[in-house]
Amino acid sequence: MVTPSPATPPRSGIYYFAQGWQLMSLPGIRRFVIVPLLLNVLLMGGAFWWLFSRIGDWIAQLMGHVPEWL
Repeated sequence: MVTPSPATPPRSGIYYFAQGWQLMSLPGIRRFVIVPLLLNVLLMGGAFWWLFSRIGDWIAQLMGHVPEWL
C-alpha cells in the first residue's frame, strides 16, 4: 500500500470531480464515461420506478399486521 507523502495536500471530492470533468473532454475516454453513466441512470430509474409502483401495496399489506388499538 502506498502512503501519501506529507508534501501532498489532501484533496477534496470537488477536486476529483473537476479532474474527472477535464478527463471527459478527452475524445478517447468519453465513451467510457457516457455509456456507464447512461446505464446507471437507466438502471436506477427503473429500480426507483419499480419501488414506487410497489410501495403502496407493501404499506397496505404491512398495515394489515398492525393491531387495531394502534
